[in-house]
Amino acid sequence: MLDVVSLSGVRNLYPCSFSLGSLNVFYGLNGSGKTSILEAIYLLSTGRSFRTSNVRKVIQDGQSVCTVFTRMTQGQQLGISKNIQGNQSLKRNGVLVSSMSEFASDLPMQLIHPENMDLIESGSKQRRQLLDWLLFYVEPNFYTHWLRYQRALAQRNALLKTETVENAQWQIWELELSQQALLLHNMRTTVFNEWLTFIDSALALLLPQITINVDYSAGFDVEQELATQLQESRFKDKQRGFTQIGAHRADLRFKTDIGLAELILSRGQKKLLVCALKLAQVAFLRHRQKPCMVLLDDLASELDVNARERLLRSLVELQAQVLITTVEANSVWPLLQTFDKYAKLFHVEQGEILLQCG
Repeated sequence: MLDVVSLSGVRNLYPCSFSLGSLNVFYGLNGSGKTSILEAIYLLSTGRSFRTSNVRKVIQDGQSVCTVFTRMTQGQQLGISKNIQGNQSLKRNGVLVSSMSEFASDLPMQLIHPENMDLIESGSKQRRQLLDWLLFYVEPNFYTHWLRYQRALAQRNALLKTETVENAQWQIWELELSQQALLLHNMRTTVFNEWLTFIDSALALLLPQITINVDYSAGFDVEQELATQLQESRFKDKQRGFTQIGAHRADLRFKTDIGLAELILSRGQKKLLVCALKLAQVAFLRHRQKPCMVLLDDLASELDVNARERLLRSLVELQAQVLITTVEANSVWPLLQTFDKYAKLFHVEQGEILLQCG
């Protein structure tokens, strides 16, 4: 759990340090800097922003670098600095860390923000990333096999754009792709089935009136060797210019008793479904003794009072550290205090963060 956070050079936020509790609410007008606080803390876990791929937009005007530092309750210290050239420096307890993946493993962090609502309706990439995020933290070998799969996929896609290719070249990369895909599929299946138990519990709390079934698909026919399927699909793949089957096409689908969730659910219900999926991952990690933070941007939007209460109750029951942003404190704070009298309330105004209660 984060104890003290210090940041400088981040968007419109004044350089500051503040102490966090278990449950934290940041409120203020749009543009005040609330989401920038979550963005800064998210940098510590991922090394990137969830709002932009351009680091220059994260760094405050007139500054050449942004820095986020935290001291955790266990005494560990983590810090990240990013400059306008895109270079970054990662430090753990004052010692440089070379790998972002190694750094990220120290601080699992689940983000829920308005753009996540596209997860239900968008292409498969976001849903696959959601599952793979969980695998990164619970399967030690997942990332290695994922990288090997991505390399083999890139090589085969390059062959698809090459005029003349020896059969041996096709076989090398299709075999590697097939082997890594099967390993990824087996890991995904195992973790998905365990995660499903937590999903069902989260859905029972957040969407008690609706039955939603979640299904996983591999992205290829698991009853047949993928290498054989790839060989048979070379001609079609060459026409399209990319590999159309494989572990990179895995997906999650959501169905109600009367049809696909993306067609049946309201915006508010879709938000609760996304929250259920992500909070179920936090519960999963807690079960595996891996504490995970929750960052929830704009909690109150699209939710009525009853839905807000169910969501806040779910957050409290997770026993995770939670950071919430909202425009109006009254939409969240009175209810949160009934759950946790030690919760903290911060007012954010024109980039300044002020503790109001806690």
